[in-house]
Amino acid sequence: MAASDELTVLLVCPLGRDAELIGQVFEESSIQSERHKDFVSAAEAFRSRNVGALLIAEEALGIKAIAFLAAALAEQPAWSDLPVLVLTTRAKPTLNNRQPAREYLPLGKITLLERPMRIATLVSSVNAALRARTRQYERRLAEERLRKSEKLAVVGRLASSIAHEINNPLAAATNLLYLLSRTALDEQQQQYLETAQKELDRAAAIASQTLTFNRQSNTKEQATVPAILDSVLALFERRLANSQITIERRYQYNAKIFCYPGELRQVFANLIGNALDASRTGGRIILHERAEVHPKTGQHGVRISVADTGHGISAEVRPHLFEAFSSTKGPRGTGLGLWVSKGIIEKHGGLIRLRSSTRPGSSGTVFSIFIPLDRRVELAPPRPSPLQATG
Repeated sequence: MAASDELTVLLVCPLGRDAELIGQVFEESSIQSERHKDFVSAAEAFRSRNVGALLIAEEALGIKAIAFLAAALAEQPAWSDLPVLVLTTRAKPTLNNRQPAREYLPLGKITLLERPMRIATLVSSVNAALRARTRQYERRLAEERLRKSEKLAVVGRLASSIAHEINNPLAAATNLLYLLSRTALDEQQQQYLETAQKELDRAAAIASQTLTFNRQSNTKEQATVPAILDSVLALFERRLANSQITIERRYQYNAKIFCYPGELRQVFANLIGNALDASRTGGRIILHERAEVHPKTGQHGVRISVADTGHGISAEVRPHLFEAFSSTKGPRGTGLGLWVSKGIIEKHGGLIRLRSSTRPGSSGTVFSIFIPLDRRVELAPPRPSPLQATG
């Protein structure tokens, strides 16, 4: 949200020292301002970033300038009504003095400030405009939150409906897998069957809890992060082979931790799937896991990173990536994966962050997760393991 002390006032005062003097007054009053020589540069400024108000000297407002500025203001989104203040020159009160006000009608609602004026009057008028502008941003933010809340409510209702409908076929598939397990199978077939049963059990658990984003029980289990990562990689085995993308495992901490294994499996499946989507043929995905003491909190924990050499994530998207319905995949993405993943990591008391570059020749993304160790688990010394690579 834009606060009034973060917004900028654009000054268009092309003649004399008005812009310089007003700029000094604003600086002393802690009001941010920018000077612009004409409306073209001023219009570009309020189109491209958060601007609090536009302060114009009337000598800059010719017929063409008013038409240009009116067109630029008309391009604002529906929520925006940029305050416009016009510095006028004192004249005798005659009928003709009303003419300038009529000329300014295309600009919409404006505030006329008559020169010469007291500094206190100028500062007060501008601060009032900035407060009004701040309320616009606050309403916009509230509306965005409401829309997201409504979307989540729809997702919840849809998820409950889907969960109800798929429970029967899930039960049937579970029974079929049980019958298959009673037949003669070789070792590899038995391994595939066990993996299928585990994933089906996880799908059934997700469905039974209607995708409430709290997908597992409140009972933690002991598991190792490398084992969870490897179980996820097994699901992508065929896709990895077809894409010729190399997986590098750098596992250095193999002790068991107390966690929600099914939930962590969901997080890693999402991150690895995203890395595959972003990677090119012949690229690399690096899974790094090690013991670490958090530099700020001093907590002992496990650091897991999922890095890829893909196309990277643009700077504009990164700040919103963990928000609900924010996606880099266009129509193919739901925008819920990273949002859910962040919630799961926070449920473990951990943190997730990212670094990304779109620079040609060095593009890629790294998601880094820190999970603090449960007090019931003693911190074992990290055990380096040789780099393993699979394609």
